[in-house]
Amino acid sequence: MKRTKCSKLLAILLAVSLFTGVLSACGKEDSKEAGLPGSESGGTLEGAGGRYVEKSVELPPELADSSIAQMYTVENTLHLLATKKQDEKVCLEEWAYQDGTFTNVTQDWLGAMELPNADWVEVKLVQSSDGTQYLYAGYVAEGEDSFRGHLWRGADEAVDITPEKWSVPNEEWGGYEMIQGLAALDNGTLAVLSYTSLDILSAQDGSILESENPSVIYEGNVVTDGENVYLCSSDGVESRIEKRKEGKGEGILTIPFPAGNSEEGVVIFGGSGSLFLDALKDGTLIAAGENGIFRLPPDAEEGRWEQLVAGIETDFSMPDYWCLNLTAVEDGGIYALFQTTEGQKLNFYEYDPNAVSEITEVLKLYTVYESSLLKQAAALYHKAHPEVVINIESEYPMYYYDTPDYDTVYKKLNTMLMGDDAPDILVMDHLNMESYAQRGLLEDLDDVVRPLEESGELLSNITGAYVGEDGKRYVVPLQFCFTLALGRDIAPENMDSLEAMADYLSQADYSYLGSRTVDELVDLFYTYFCDRIVRDKQLDKENLSKYLGYLKVIADNSGMIDKRPENELSYGMWDLAAKAKLALTDVRGFVDCMFPMSMVDYIKGDFTAFESSFIPSVQMGICSKSGYSDTARDFLRFALSQQVQDSEYYNGFPVNSLSLKKQSEKDHSDMTATTMIMADDGSYVEFDSKSYSKETAKRLVDMCGTLDRPIREDAKIREVLIECLGGYLKGTESLDEAIQKIEAGLKMYLAE
Repeated sequence: MKRTKCSKLLAILLAVSLFTGVLSACGKEDSKEAGLPGSESGGTLEGAGGRYVEKSVELPPELADSSIAQMYTVENTLHLLATKKQDEKVCLEEWAYQDGTFTNVTQDWLGAMELPNADWVEVKLVQSSDGTQYLYAGYVAEGEDSFRGHLWRGADEAVDITPEKWSVPNEEWGGYEMIQGLAALDNGTLAVLSYTSLDILSAQDGSILESENPSVIYEGNVVTDGENVYLCSSDGVESRIEKRKEGKGEGILTIPFPAGNSEEGVVIFGGSGSLFLDALKDGTLIAAGENGIFRLPPDAEEGRWEQLVAGIETDFSMPDYWCLNLTAVEDGGIYALFQTTEGQKLNFYEYDPNAVSEITEVLKLYTVYESSLLKQAAALYHKAHPEVVINIESEYPMYYYDTPDYDTVYKKLNTMLMGDDAPDILVMDHLNMESYAQRGLLEDLDDVVRPLEESGELLSNITGAYVGEDGKRYVVPLQFCFTLALGRDIAPENMDSLEAMADYLSQADYSYLGSRTVDELVDLFYTYFCDRIVRDKQLDKENLSKYLGYLKVIADNSGMIDKRPENELSYGMWDLAAKAKLALTDVRGFVDCMFPMSMVDYIKGDFTAFESSFIPSVQMGICSKSGYSDTARDFLRFALSQQVQDSEYYNGFPVNSLSLKKQSEKDHSDMTATTMIMADDGSYVEFDSKSYSKETAKRLVDMCGTLDRPIREDAKIREVLIECLGGYLKGTESLDEAIQKIEAGLKMYLAE
């Protein structure tokens, strides 16, 4: 099966936080992930007979050069819609799967369709109960500039029934109607969902019979049982499924997403994954996602979903597997089509009365934030060790931008650690790992990590930073980020540290960073010296004086302001093409580096790592109370291996040295993103982010090898610095006065 490339991934990365935050977790704070029905985290399960199993279906060799665009059922038979580029055109084929055999069932009108071989082509085929087919196709036609949708009804030949409003640009944003999904109903109508409306069309001529402007956000999956239309929606607070009779807005019934906990027999849905939905003719709903596959019969108690199989037993638990379609058949079988890094994969799920659960150990992993790497590691580890399940419990979704309630986090975690529900594995990001280690709550991991460092498997400059004076280490990061200094009219050696930057800017007569408020300047730099101004709970005045001197020089060059005007931001990377000459930006992997590298090329500037520092993430420790210490250690080794670290998660560099090299050499030429930025004359110009050269990738790898200091955040130190530095940075107070204020502000805190 042809591997499908995503040329829009960079744009997706820019928008992913909005999509996942609204349609997935919706800011839900207690996002305990899937356990197993009837299980308790950290417990041991007895084998149970009969369960749903996952099987792979081999796709026909005739589709080797095609891409499957859609999967659906017709008369209880699986059908595939495939696209194939041929003679500068995109051709369509329909295949049916029955009795273990795929057969080409393309109708003549569909086979005669030829779509333009554009970079972006979307297609969807639906069929009504009388056998009539309808094809939606969206693309940029030859001679046109904008993406536009088209609709045909199948007959002896294709009949164009495109609604007139699809050909009229939107008055506000200029583009055409963007179609998300459609469904054919038994009453001779089509339900069509776009980003701006939900329309009921005549299936005969495409005329609009009813139109509604949505007040909520829809995920785009339009599902029907013939009589009712089902839509996944969110109002920004809660996600739900809408059941609309004949697709209309009157008398809408709402169905909750599968939600609850494993002890109740249902599982919380949310986090960074999406819900995939299908409906059988009798109204039975099938839902699937990272937490498993679920069924809701039409006569079930309201919202009482039945879990058919836990997510960890399926490919839905794999973050680098993207589900494209879900469809079910009347006998209980379920099909799921996945896009993987290697191509497309078709799975079938069915109940096997003889299948026996092999699980004997269930470990609990606690983390404040979700992590794609952790999910991937847990899923792969279970595939390698079917007897072990790593249950991940998180407090916040991956993309959560409000301020976390760490008081509640600490209270909950301490209660677990002091009780019988202690996690086996802890992720210590944003937590006081030194405190937990000093209290004897974490195991020494040196015997796990040091051999991997000595063999060269790990970046010892990153992982070695966690070794204490006693030779022990209680935490190891699985990923890291770092800060790039980008500049024009400034050499890398003049911006690679606070000291070098201050020395260079002391001679400059141009504001390289642009004006700053006190809190903006502190937030930009304090994490790089936070750990150097406090030693053994004492304020190191000598170091403090040195770093405050650097800040003062940078403040003088920047120009201090009391308050940032409303709707104005301080200069950053995107301003380098206009007034800024220097910017710091954090990079979270080689794909993320495409934005700053493109900017450096655009301004003909340069870049370097800042302060030889790194931002650790997924800092894993093992709880000393764990009854599964050996398994937890083996899981840690596995999470550090290439099998897990080779994948790109788009939120960090791998600490595995071979994985780092492999990711740096990956071809990203199919990834582009376009945005508008301000030029130095004040006009807005189009800016393209593209892949960078192998030489640049090698330079980034070399920089990763120089990083040896994890940055440190400290909310109290930040607060005191902001409170006490205003007068000094603006020149109305002396350095000694500023240090005295800081010492007084931290006295009680350091004494604790």
